[in-house]
Amino acid sequence: MTNKIDLYAGIHKGQRSRFFRIAMQAGTLNYDDQKSLNALYDELSAFREEMRLHAALEERFVHPLLSDMVPGGARELEADHRIMHQQFNDLVDHFDGLRAKSDFEKRSELSLEFYRAWNRFISFYFTHINREEEEVQPTLWKLCTNEELATVFSKILGAQKPEELSESVEMMIPAMNLYERADMLLGGKASIPPQAFQALLKIVERVLSTDDWTALKSKIGIA
Repeated sequence: MTNKIDLYAGIHKGQRSRFFRIAMQAGTLNYDDQKSLNALYDELSAFREEMRLHAALEERFVHPLLSDMVPGGARELEADHRIMHQQFNDLVDHFDGLRAKSDFEKRSELSLEFYRAWNRFISFYFTHINREEEEVQPTLWKLCTNEELATVFSKILGAQKPEELSESVEMMIPAMNLYERADMLLGGKASIPPQAFQALLKIVERVLSTDDWTALKSKIGIA
């Protein structure tokens, strides 16, 4: 396991991957097929809930630590979160209206606008998480002990319901490389009860290919 606790890398990789998948899905959407429209709407709704949870966990556990170290250090991050929530709501509402339209031409126009708006949203949010990775995390490494960061990581894991943690892991693990996956599992093993860790392993096994799962087991030393 690496020496530094990185609070952002894994979850942000998962989010970027999901954002891009939705962008591809929106760009190739058959807007004349109600099943396809409903599937994308369901994915948007589920991702919005994950993003709400992610922001809430940061504000509950990461931002107080940052604010203790840097006066006002979390203020702009939380302002970004408020903008993110509003923009996501606007996008979901727009798409819900799109799928309710019966006019083919109007669906075509609104579908293209949703695709463009989603990519504008990506640009905004990726700027936000880049700041967290390039400015906030180095500040935390500089001003906090590894034990303090490990405690925050443990609290983030422990505060999630099993189904919430499962969705986060399913999003993150396929987007990570072997070494990041190993770091995350070893960190989880040290932070959560054994029964919860075994449940975590089952999720990881389910979302990885056989070869990737075999390599990961070897890396972390489990049979």
